[in-house]
Amino acid sequence: MMRLFELDGRLSLCSEFVRSDSRLADIGTDHAYLPVYLAKKGVISSALACDINDGPLKAAKKCIEKYGVSNIVTIKKCDGLSQVDVNNIDDIVIAGMGGELIANILSKSELIKDISKHLILQPMTKHEILTKWLYKNGFEILNQRAVYCDKKYYTVMLCRYCSKKTDLDLYSCLTGKLDINDEVAKEFLKKSLKNLENKFLHDKTLKPTIEKLKDDLL
Repeated sequence: MMRLFELDGRLSLCSEFVRSDSRLADIGTDHAYLPVYLAKKGVISSALACDINDGPLKAAKKCIEKYGVSNIVTIKKCDGLSQVDVNNIDDIVIAGMGGELIANILSKSELIKDISKHLILQPMTKHEILTKWLYKNGFEILNQRAVYCDKKYYTVMLCRYCSKKTDLDLYSCLTGKLDINDEVAKEFLKKSLKNLENKFLHDKTLKPTIEKLKDDLL
């Protein structure tokens, strides 16, 4: 029997948020590692491995066939969620993209505004912009954790639509639902603090947020 690969830290954390027996859509799937892994582990009932580019889809097809999960995982060429029938999807993973791009993808799909749908989001950059968009558009973060992977810190958010629209301040956008006492979360937020301190040279209004974050991270 072929030995199954291990997911890296980012995708492993994403996989922990996927519900058992769910129908998955993996947007920007790359090699389809996440859906293939979950299919082999018996976690999901079906999956769409979606990407806009032919190269990743070719790699995804090869991975799917190699591990014999063609009956569970299907590849689909599409731009974000534009050609995904979200009515037939339970959990949506969007990982490995910038926070602004993830927000843009979500903004183009009205069908994700359904409390039964779970969004598992892993922004590579600007997670605070994605968090602000989520709450401003009626979504909430159910769970959020940080992870250390390839010498960098990342965050993964488990979200759903709740219809309540909230305009969060910058501090709340940065911290989200992270456990401020968790050491990995602290290291992740230190990166955000450093970015704010660099911007402070040109934007003095950031001072209260910087001071509050510093107090949290001591």
